[in-house]
Amino acid sequence: MFSCNDGKKDNSGNINGILEDFSKMPDSVIQKGFTILDTIQLKPVDNLVKELRQIPEVQEIGVGDELLSFRLKNGPTMLIKLKEFSSITKGGTSNSMPSMTMLNPPKVDENNANVVGAQRGENRQNKKALLLSPYAWHFATTSDVLVPLEKLKTNKNYRGGITSKANSSKTEQTITIEDYLSFNDYDVVHLGTHGSQTCNIEGEIITMTTNCQSYIATGITFTSDERRRELQESLKNVSGLAFTPTEIFLTPAFFAAAYPDVNNKLFILSACQLGQRGDVETTFDNILQNGQLFYWHNNVIATDAKKAFNSMYDRMLQYGETSPTAFENVPDVLKKNLRTFESEEKRGDSIEVYTYLKMATKGNAMHIIEPISFIDEKTKNELQDGVVYPFEGILEDDQPEKASFTLEFLGYTTQEIQDKGMSFSLKVDGTTVLDHISFLPDTDYYDDIEVKAGKNEKTTLVTFKGVNLKKDLKKTSSVKLEGFFHFSEENYGYQMINVSTGSSDMRIVMKSSDASVNMFFDADNYGLKVTYPAENQNLFSDEEGYIYINAPGKGWIKTKLIQMFTAVSQLSSINMDFAGLEMNKGSVMHKIPAFAAEVTITMLEKEPRAKKISGGIGTEKTVFIYEGRLTITFDSQKRLESLVENEAAIYYYYENQQITMPNAQVFTMPSFIN
Repeated sequence: MFSCNDGKKDNSGNINGILEDFSKMPDSVIQKGFTILDTIQLKPVDNLVKELRQIPEVQEIGVGDELLSFRLKNGPTMLIKLKEFSSITKGGTSNSMPSMTMLNPPKVDENNANVVGAQRGENRQNKKALLLSPYAWHFATTSDVLVPLEKLKTNKNYRGGITSKANSSKTEQTITIEDYLSFNDYDVVHLGTHGSQTCNIEGEIITMTTNCQSYIATGITFTSDERRRELQESLKNVSGLAFTPTEIFLTPAFFAAAYPDVNNKLFILSACQLGQRGDVETTFDNILQNGQLFYWHNNVIATDAKKAFNSMYDRMLQYGETSPTAFENVPDVLKKNLRTFESEEKRGDSIEVYTYLKMATKGNAMHIIEPISFIDEKTKNELQDGVVYPFEGILEDDQPEKASFTLEFLGYTTQEIQDKGMSFSLKVDGTTVLDHISFLPDTDYYDDIEVKAGKNEKTTLVTFKGVNLKKDLKKTSSVKLEGFFHFSEENYGYQMINVSTGSSDMRIVMKSSDASVNMFFDADNYGLKVTYPAENQNLFSDEEGYIYINAPGKGWIKTKLIQMFTAVSQLSSINMDFAGLEMNKGSVMHKIPAFAAEVTITMLEKEPRAKKISGGIGTEKTVFIYEGRLTITFDSQKRLESLVENEAAIYYYYENQQITMPNAQVFTMPSFIN
């Protein structure tokens, strides 16, 4: 049996010399224990102890507030309920005993932060939570398990990953022993139930010893001999169990046997009196590799537990803090020196002791979410899978695209990020395009990194502008974005999302005081069609730079001698030299659709001659004035929408196009050399 000292298990299933392995206990001893439970009558504790001491096989007897425990040689711990658990508290009643051990709260080095489930690679962002409420029928709306059930389901990391089980009536058996054996399958486990403890006694006059043990109620019950036999068979390979005549309890030895290594996890065992004797903390100190456990020291009122965890989950989710930091930032009034009696009347003559929330920790301080998100600049919310992303450039033109990315970083103040040297990396389709980029302090207004305050002091919004993606993206294809928020060289927060390139096809309308020209661009084949409605004339241009014209009497011809055609020598009266475009594909006519790729918000924000006059918040358009003469407008998706100067204008409409080049003869100048 676990006490305040480390427990040691040998190959025979013994822990500290006491058999804990249920499969190695003789059936006759188990049946003897149940026979005693079935026949003994509830009476004053002194009389119960005297009666049990008359049974030769009884090796030890323990007494607590609600429970009396005894153990037969090579048998399990058997429990007699001295009184029923209260629905007001998480197991304790009004006779709370002062604790016999007060372990110092551990300190966690925040430089060693990590994220639950970090060992699962890309799949780490699809987190899993197990929420167990075996006494949901008892606690009803005061159950603290309702807190994570409500708050986790709205977080992107837990969508579809929450397993919630609750016994909604006293006879319902939704929760099984397999659920208690499955904790390692989850990243977060929150168990809200009843707890209690007993301490062994000695001497003719009952004297409490320091050999004590905590018990956690499972809600797994058996009301018939047949049901009991079925449970016994299913529990053959389980250690650390204790039994009342109708219910199974867990001891710390259960967790020691079932979970020898707990890595990158958060466990919450919300039940009374789990901290009084130190056995729970000692057990988890042995089995935790990286993670935290939270539990209540003494009795706790159910409504108080719910308030404390409501605050703590808000800190872990809304602020993105690690669980130790969230615990530290829960107001003391919600976690320390809490009452153990609902009222003075119910306390009566009992000694008032207080309770508080405790933490056991080992290794890394755990974030329960990935504290990084890609942000949609259009909606200012989290970027969603599959959306068309505003990449900058013409797709499939053999030139790498660019893009700007806004990230939300959670869990740390800007000063903490700076002091700890945290950084950001970005991969696009597996290629690293930003590598461990530090973004604080933000001292250069004209650089490619913009830092803004977020929704609270632990949230920072950072935009990385004009990032070279190092590849030419395909039209209407999926692009994999991976963001890494580096806490240290080894540990990081992670988000992976797939977005779409959409299409670079467009219809362009160019207007002046005396003419109108329509242009259609097909990004698939780089084909361009230009129509002149007034002249009823069409021109084409291809990716090799040929211009196609329907010559009277000759049909379609194509040439690169563009100076021969006044129709294309002045496509627009707008002076666009500031763009500095050098075409390496297509003809001079392709400059017009190329403006949509090259004239970007990022470029203009760094252009001293351009002034932003609206900011593009939400669905708002972004507008610049260039040199006081040219108005440049971007739509809500950050795409170039129009360029307007006096009566001249170019308007861009992003629509699918399919252009087929006419069959044409190559036209060359005749040779005059004999």
